[in-house]
Amino acid sequence: MKKLLSKAAFLLSLAVLWEAVRIAGGYSELLLPSLSSVISSFWAERAELLKNVLFSLRIIGTGLSTAVVLAMVLTLLCMNGRLFPGVITDIMAIMHPLPGIAILPVAILWFGIGVKAVLFVIVFSAVWPLTNHFYTGFRSIPKNQLEIGRNLGLSGIKLVLSVMLPASFPHILGGLRSGWARAWQASVAAELVFGAAGGHGGLGWYLYKKRFMMETPGVFAGMLVIIVIGLIVEYLIFTTVENRTVRKWKIVAD
Repeated sequence: MKKLLSKAAFLLSLAVLWEAVRIAGGYSELLLPSLSSVISSFWAERAELLKNVLFSLRIIGTGLSTAVVLAMVLTLLCMNGRLFPGVITDIMAIMHPLPGIAILPVAILWFGIGVKAVLFVIVFSAVWPLTNHFYTGFRSIPKNQLEIGRNLGLSGIKLVLSVMLPASFPHILGGLRSGWARAWQASVAAELVFGAAGGHGGLGWYLYKKRFMMETPGVFAGMLVIIVIGLIVEYLIFTTVENRTVRKWKIVAD
């Protein structure tokens, strides 16, 4: 409850600061709208925003799930071969720093303008941080834990589930957080550039339309929705999982 109140106080402070800056600077509604305008825009377009949110969550969920599967495959290859670790590590060193939006021209050439291109950018953006965290997590497992597990008769999938997965879970959770953030950024950035097929899209497409029509309160309302979704996922999903796993197991400090 105390944490919730402190976060509410922080958000209230930001709102007050926003209005203070707007009034002190004498900014017009076109440059920096008032909070009441943003809230009014949000309420007036709540149905469209909900449709865009569902669209974004669907393609991000699809892209992130695909990236997780690919990252697990790459990690298993790295853990079970002598050739793959060096090759995949070199590929990660090249691809990981590359922003997803930088491959947008290639995605358009390969898949055209539409959902497939956005999905490709999302998968590309998320798979490298996921692979990096998964691989680092499995490599960081102390050898004595593996030996204890083997001495207890564990092997194969039982060793993975009982020893390797819990020991590497802080890195896996960190990878999922990074992958989720990169997937969101890639989705919004790609749709801001070209939208989605048939004039339909997610929140990036919504921001694109509002910017094009110079409806600044609508732009801020879309940004606010993205921030709120990010906070919900962080505190209701990732933090809950973290509290029930790595903190409960005393793997990380409180």
